[in-house]
Amino acid sequence: MCRHVRVAVFIALLTLGVFPPGSRAAAPTLSTGEIDGAKFALAVPENWNHRVLIIAHGLRPLDRPLVADLYPDQPANKALLSEGWLIAKTSYRRNGLIVADAIADIDALRGHITANYGVPERVLLEGESMGGLIVTLLAERPGEKPLPYAGVVAIGAALHAQEPGSINTYPNQRPLIPLIFLTNQSELDGPLAYVNAPIVDPDQPRPVLWRVSRDGHVNVNQPERLAALRGLNAWLDHGPKALPNPSDAPKPFDATLPPEKSPSQVIPDADGRGFHARVVEVSAVYGNVFLNVQPTDLETTGIAKMTRFLLTVGDQTFRVLYGRDFSSVKRSDWVMFPNADGYCWLARNFADAAAAAKLGAGDSVWIRRIDSQTPTALPPPRTQSKFKP
Repeated sequence: MCRHVRVAVFIALLTLGVFPPGSRAAAPTLSTGEIDGAKFALAVPENWNHRVLIIAHGLRPLDRPLVADLYPDQPANKALLSEGWLIAKTSYRRNGLIVADAIADIDALRGHITANYGVPERVLLEGESMGGLIVTLLAERPGEKPLPYAGVVAIGAALHAQEPGSINTYPNQRPLIPLIFLTNQSELDGPLAYVNAPIVDPDQPRPVLWRVSRDGHVNVNQPERLAALRGLNAWLDHGPKALPNPSDAPKPFDATLPPEKSPSQVIPDADGRGFHARVVEVSAVYGNVFLNVQPTDLETTGIAKMTRFLLTVGDQTFRVLYGRDFSSVKRSDWVMFPNADGYCWLARNFADAAAAAKLGAGDSVWIRRIDSQTPTALPPPRTQSKFKP
């Protein structure tokens, strides 16, 4: 089998079940609490398979609340929960650039799971940005056998971040457990240097780099995240040769998975100049709003990139730029931009969009293009009550 076909089959197998069709699995039990000042959240499936995924979040501003923002309905989490995985997340005991105490908080969360649910047979770590650095350091940490963590996926790992006033927290490039870096193409230098560092111990697992051919920071989608986690499991179950690019001279594997095209989920206005959309998710930390809007919905309505449109929620109307990312607008201005999953984020640059518009999951928003026919004052849209198609 040629390499391209083998890789395509490998990825297809890893992403199978991202969106389980007709899944009837019982909803997981959600548990929250606090350990040493750190909030935690657990999603526990009905039939736990004694495997655990602990998620380490990235840098958060000091003025934001401590939140263990675990989203069981995100497709990757939902797929793992349907297979029996327990998924856990901690806020850490404080925000800001925190490494040493964050490691202690992750260890404490693992201890809580063991004490309350039983000894897990496998615990994986996944971290984003600063969280990617944290889980990389945990992959390098020696200890008594068996080690508490079996493997790591580090997404957009901020490998050069240094906690102020702390001892040296730079990685030593010697992981003791399997480690996959999942990194956007614009940030390859640090992970590439890490995976190409000389192997001192022949028993040391060689880390691997999976490249996402998309610019940005932690700009990966749910299928890419799930594929990395399943690839890590394949490595643990069958050895490094189970990966698509095993080699003595590692080079990045292209793990890019373009989002699948989905039918439009918005409700168009009769005149074709707008539509009603639904809030899918709200970031509990930053107040960014995930809408069920796809770029094709905006294009069909005549809203072009780098132009503004009207967003109405209840009795409030905002002018929003359809941009590329947060930096497309000035501080506190409104912006909407596509995400890696093929939908759109609604946000304010360095401000809380959900709080300003009083939006929560399930709420309806009304989007209208601006042109010569746009009235100065729009009539009230549908009620802000929970969206009903």
